[in-house]
Amino acid sequence: MLSNFVCADKPLLQTFLLGQPEFRRTLQSPAMEQLRQRVIASCHLGPLDGAETEAYIKRRLKLVGWVEDPTFDQAAFEGIFSFTRGIPRQINTLANRLLLASCLAEKHELTGDDVAAVVQEVREETGSESASSSQLGEGRIA
Repeated sequence: MLSNFVCADKPLLQTFLLGQPEFRRTLQSPAMEQLRQRVIASCHLGPLDGAETEAYIKRRLKLVGWVEDPTFDQAAFEGIFSFTRGIPRQINTLANRLLLASCLAEKHELTGDDVAAVVQEVREETGSESASSSQLGEGRIA
């Protein structure tokens, strides 16, 4: 209703919505028809590929002062991508957990084996050998 208010032929309120893939389904429901009619533009961002995943991790680490300690070998980046399927939120969670484990173990080089060990911990905590990256969601690992 607020989006109906205009002044001098300009809307008084403009809204910018962001959401996860589930939001798209919600927006497509019949109950949301009036809101959909007011959407001017939309964009769906898909998962990152392997190279983008590596660049994403490096960029986020550099923003917090990372100077390549610990280092990541290529297998570590590949393992992170494989488990998270390139979904940024899941990359963040797995990388945080990996960095915590490396700090506790005083490791300065992270390998694919290190990623596999963290993934196995997640699987054991969730009680599922077929655990997927969705188990990295909020509240699932600590």
